[in-house]
Amino acid sequence: MDIRSLREKINILIYNNKVKHLRRLKWMSIIVSTVAIGSLFCFHGLKLDQRTSHILQLIVESSFAFYVLHYLIKIFYDFNPREFIKANWFEGVMVLWLVIEGVSFNLFDVLILESLFGAIGLESMSTLSVVFLQIYLFVMVFFELNDKTSLISNIKLHPSTIFIFSFLVIIVAGTILLMMPEMTVDGGSMRFVDALFTSVSATCVTGLIVVDTATFFTYKGHFVIMMLMKLGGLNIVSFAYLAAFLNRAGVSLKQDDIIEDFITKDAFYNAKGMLLKVFFLSIIIEVVGGLLIYFLITPDMPFENEGDRLFFGIFHSISAFNNGGFSTITHGMYAPFLKSAYLMHMVVALLILLGAFGFTVMFDLFTPSQMRDRLRHPWKRPHMSTLLAVRTHMILIGISVGLYLLAEWNKSLGDLNFLEKSMVALFQSVSVRSAGLNTADIFSLTTATLFMLIIMMFIGGNTFSTAGGIKTSTFALICINTYSTIRGKKNVEVLGRTIPTDDMLKAFTVVVTFAGGMMLCTYLLCLTEPQILAQPDRGIIDLVFEEVSAFSTCGLSTGVTSMMSDSGKTILIFSMFVGRLGTLSIIFAFARKIISTNYRYPEEHIMVG
Repeated sequence: MDIRSLREKINILIYNNKVKHLRRLKWMSIIVSTVAIGSLFCFHGLKLDQRTSHILQLIVESSFAFYVLHYLIKIFYDFNPREFIKANWFEGVMVLWLVIEGVSFNLFDVLILESLFGAIGLESMSTLSVVFLQIYLFVMVFFELNDKTSLISNIKLHPSTIFIFSFLVIIVAGTILLMMPEMTVDGGSMRFVDALFTSVSATCVTGLIVVDTATFFTYKGHFVIMMLMKLGGLNIVSFAYLAAFLNRAGVSLKQDDIIEDFITKDAFYNAKGMLLKVFFLSIIIEVVGGLLIYFLITPDMPFENEGDRLFFGIFHSISAFNNGGFSTITHGMYAPFLKSAYLMHMVVALLILLGAFGFTVMFDLFTPSQMRDRLRHPWKRPHMSTLLAVRTHMILIGISVGLYLLAEWNKSLGDLNFLEKSMVALFQSVSVRSAGLNTADIFSLTTATLFMLIIMMFIGGNTFSTAGGIKTSTFALICINTYSTIRGKKNVEVLGRTIPTDDMLKAFTVVVTFAGGMMLCTYLLCLTEPQILAQPDRGIIDLVFEEVSAFSTCGLSTGVTSMMSDSGKTILIFSMFVGRLGTLSIIFAFARKIISTNYRYPEEHIMVG
């Protein structure tokens, strides 16, 4: 009997029980994953005795053995094992790595990954990488559970609800982790409000801090903050693709027009592939950026070993590309040994710029297929939204640099030469759009510069990027509409195209809701923070700057964040959360959609202006 005949007989034997057994296996996987992840969090976050640590390690090791068995059972029950292995190659690689590590540990008492990380001075990364693997396997099990499982596919979900819920899950997990004793240098538990603030700031890629990140948190705490920035940045840019993927996988998503606000219809039907492209491109950019920063570290910089240098590079690469704004150094890029590292500043600025451009712009401009197509057909051009976003972004950077130099030339930049002044102005003009990293003392800037920075933070970066604000495309449409109105045009025209009325209405709605939210929260801060306003060197500009920075998820601060009361911190938490998700997402999640728009009232003009 050949192998093919044997496989056919096995398929016949397992056919009747396949669905039932695989469904049980999926639910067992969820339980095992949940217990294992909880055990890992306790192991890394709590101070434990040797016996408890050993028990938790056994639970994690047992879960890995279960995953190997789980993968083999799925291969056995699949009617075409070879195709299954091809389709799930990455999961297969993870399982193979688990098998190799298990054999190496049991035969030679050596963990390969731990040895590799130890060789470069990152011993702690070997244990924390286990958390990565466990969460990855948990996510894979969840999607597998969703596939052809009626319990989940029958749930009616609004896209904005998924978006909000995903951020809440990450924020809650981050808050719990940051409150664990092993995350702080003093070994105590961080206050709930401060932990929540830090978690929201990292997840919403803002960068406002209530404690000194460099000295308050341990390496594990820095690692958690770094992962929150990564997950938060990835979540905002992958939401639409993930929503589209879930929709095609069986989860019902109501009001698909909201998804189309993020992506084009062509991309909607290629969601899973695009989601993988987004993930891997972000990893490549962050790794390359981290290595560039690592190689630009000079011997006189106070790092103890190569591991610290590499972690500094990766942390700041992720912080810059995701517009996170956090730093593991007190005073960030303005620290005495970093503020003159101009080559490093330019690498960080480039990462910030790429993150603020967004993946749709990068895919449209820089993918090999698009570039080849434009070389073959010179008359073809990038998508109109790409051209509008890039041109607006670069014009705003140029204006920011000019205004910054004009206001600060003989003030905060007085002791620098022309090139150094230009470098500082360029970095701050790029960073202010949403990144929050600084190479200047924000508190020492003139009121004119602070006012300019407030406007730039309000505008933010491009749509479908890690940046916040109302977005460059929204700002451009408002300006073009104003120009068209002044000229007496009936249509809004951009680059030879007419903009639909619906898009203009959405642009105005975004501006009004953003401005309204900021004004309301600023008013509330004036009520809750009289102690800041009473200080002789502080004023209303500090509270306005702080609020706009939070709502636009920028993260720049004049230094009043840590001075705020718990009420003020709560207002900023709300601002960062709403600003990250977008006011329209919040409104769509709770607003009732009009049943019918198939009617029209008589027109009547009103006085305007």
